[in-house]
Amino acid sequence: MRASLTQTRLVAKALAHVAPLAAAATIFAAAPVWAAPLGDVTIATHLDLTTLDGSQNVTGWHRWVFRNLYDPLITLDKSGKLAPALAEKWERIDEQTWRFHLRRDVKFHNGETFTADAVRFWLEQAKRPESQARGSLTLIKEARVVDDFTVDFITDGPVSYLLETVADRVSAIPPKYYEEVGPQAFALKPVGTGAYKFVSWRRGDRVVLEGNADYWGGAPKADKLTFWVVPDASARAAAALNGEASIAANIAPLETPRFKNSTVARIEATESGNRPIWGGLVYDRPIFRDKRVREAVNLAVNRQAIVNRLLRGFGKPMGQLCASSMGCFDSKIEAMPYDPERAKKLLDEANLQDRSIILHAPQGPVPLSSELTQVIASDLQKVGFTVKIQIDEASQYSAKLYDFKANQKDVGDIFVYFYQGGPGSETTIRSLTHSKGNWNWSHYVSPEVDGWYESSRREFDPEKRDAELQKISAQVRADIPWLFLYEPLSIWAVNNKIAWKARSDDQIIVQDMQPASK
Repeated sequence: MRASLTQTRLVAKALAHVAPLAAAATIFAAAPVWAAPLGDVTIATHLDLTTLDGSQNVTGWHRWVFRNLYDPLITLDKSGKLAPALAEKWERIDEQTWRFHLRRDVKFHNGETFTADAVRFWLEQAKRPESQARGSLTLIKEARVVDDFTVDFITDGPVSYLLETVADRVSAIPPKYYEEVGPQAFALKPVGTGAYKFVSWRRGDRVVLEGNADYWGGAPKADKLTFWVVPDASARAAAALNGEASIAANIAPLETPRFKNSTVARIEATESGNRPIWGGLVYDRPIFRDKRVREAVNLAVNRQAIVNRLLRGFGKPMGQLCASSMGCFDSKIEAMPYDPERAKKLLDEANLQDRSIILHAPQGPVPLSSELTQVIASDLQKVGFTVKIQIDEASQYSAKLYDFKANQKDVGDIFVYFYQGGPGSETTIRSLTHSKGNWNWSHYVSPEVDGWYESSRREFDPEKRDAELQKISAQVRADIPWLFLYEPLSIWAVNNKIAWKARSDDQIIVQDMQPASK
């Protein structure tokens, strides 16, 4: 067997400590001892990345790669609790200042020393106008370098959930290399501090990383780590079943029975959904100005049938803004009922003459978007709406959502999308529903909701903070600016040679994996 590059470097490192001839004989006779325990790991994903610059995107499938290439400043452990990473510890200096004390033994993959300036530089890039990550980090006004291994985050007011917001979303990039090559070149050939370093990226196909033998956090678990883009759900499941993929993400529920008798791979699912699927009702369009029409849309859709048939039970119907794993989730709010007769009465009372709706969804970010929109359209037509379905490729759809200059004029009346939920997602829902939120594509405005967001930011007691956020959930349910749909459980296919459980935050951290015991 030919040794990998990582193995070769580990061999060289070992030879430096022993007599050359004796060492060579020992190493070549004992290759399995220094091989990474997982060997090569291939993860089949549903979407390609738009960039490898970790500061520019915080969507889930980007973070799967970034979490292994870059180290976060702080992270969440498997139970969702805050844990150290590049920062060993942190403290609140005052209501607007958090101080992070950084590790002193970290190098970037190109040899640059990790310092506080690399964290400052990351944040500056993340807040560029074109950055997708900008929306979740606008609350940080400044990253101020105190010394080489201490950095302060200054927020634009008290932000009680800052730590949860930055966990696994803020990292470090080497300023010297970044400025030498420029943003575009860095996005194609990145340098991080993580357990795996960049080898190649073939767009639409795969990103290849290799183990970082000098990793500060211990030996890499894999020699080579490949993120392989397999858009077709059936092909992705097949790749796991035939052993081509070690792990396959976003397994379609309809594919899960294929794993029932497999000796190669198994299904793992999360206990709660981290990517709630919802439909934005563009609040300021004539058809949705009447609350009775928005309520009728919600009553017309049979979400339990969607969960049962499309998701095969791998999901939960929703009737509120937040998924069940989030602090803003209010257990007293029930899923929206299915009541088509009540929906018809509301539409008659509203005397709605033009019942034409464009139902818009992306292909890719919303699993089963074609099937889902057909089911929703069918339900809406039964109560009297005329529905035109529009499905866009993911980047086209995203461009229309982010077209704030044109006030999202090309987005459908109901746009189906997801958001990254789970622990620490307060900033995400704020951005989606605050009147000045960067992702408020529904154009929803509620002074009460804005006020509770502000009061929750100043509440540093977690229980009291969640109570404030749950008021928002109740108000959004009352105003109905969304078509509440469901939280799908994340479904993964995992090779039986790997011991790994799906995490509540939907992260893939290869260093968490172990060889399965025989």
